[in-house]
Amino acid sequence: MFQIGEFSKIAQVSGRLLRYYDQRGLLTPAYTDPETGYRYYTAKQLPHLNRILALKELGLTLEQIKRMLHDEVSAEEIRGMLALKKAQVEQTLLEEMARIKYIESRIEQIDRDGKLENYDIVLKSVPPQCYLSTRRIFSDLTEVQLMGVEMVKRLPAQVGRTNLQHIMVVIHSETWEDDDLDMEIGYIVSDDIADKSIDIGDTEMTLHHLPPMPNMLTLVRVGRPSLGHGNYSALGDWVNANGYHFTGSGREIFYQFPFPDREHEAIAEIQFPVEKITPKLPT
Repeated sequence: MFQIGEFSKIAQVSGRLLRYYDQRGLLTPAYTDPETGYRYYTAKQLPHLNRILALKELGLTLEQIKRMLHDEVSAEEIRGMLALKKAQVEQTLLEEMARIKYIESRIEQIDRDGKLENYDIVLKSVPPQCYLSTRRIFSDLTEVQLMGVEMVKRLPAQVGRTNLQHIMVVIHSETWEDDDLDMEIGYIVSDDIADKSIDIGDTEMTLHHLPPMPNMLTLVRVGRPSLGHGNYSALGDWVNANGYHFTGSGREIFYQFPFPDREHEAIAEIQFPVEKITPKLPT
């Protein structure tokens, strides 16, 4: 047997917590000396303690843990719950890391304000295009991204890989709202596609033709889409400095799609239709 101090070292939990678990009836010492009140534990109690700690890590209350232990929840069930919790924590970490990257990029943008940036902005004409797409309100950029992943997986078998060119997202939202995005996503396709409507699960994609754009302002962005605000700011600065104005919805054509595990490898061309501002003649 181990005294409480020895057992706390073996189990790597505080003596205070062991006493508390004893008071709550979760982990009773194997023996308590009636004269001294010293608590003694055995190595066989370690698995029981580990279950308590695992269930506590899942966010359960002590009363819930007590009931589950009384019902003799199996180790396999607890393992499954921990695996799910682990996946949730990992997702939270990924989201928090993305937030850190976003904050860092905003700091960098503040540091760059007022300085000349070496963005390769090109004004060019874009020919008419066939666009197989779906448009709806998305709750966030991740939802748009997952829709693109589904298209990459399922469309080649339905329309033929050679008919698919690049994924394009058209931003129809009049204002940018992170949780209310009016967006259209699909593939630029060849003229050989006969079907005007294709279903991907519950999502219907329709084929339509985009008109030619004689003046399209473009900039190639490399990296995570969520960090692209500096690129958009550069386009705004260019428009302001050169006497143009935006005339339609922005687009992003992905030459390398931002798959969830490879977002940093994404390559996209940001496009905005523009027109030269005509000076008003004095009356």
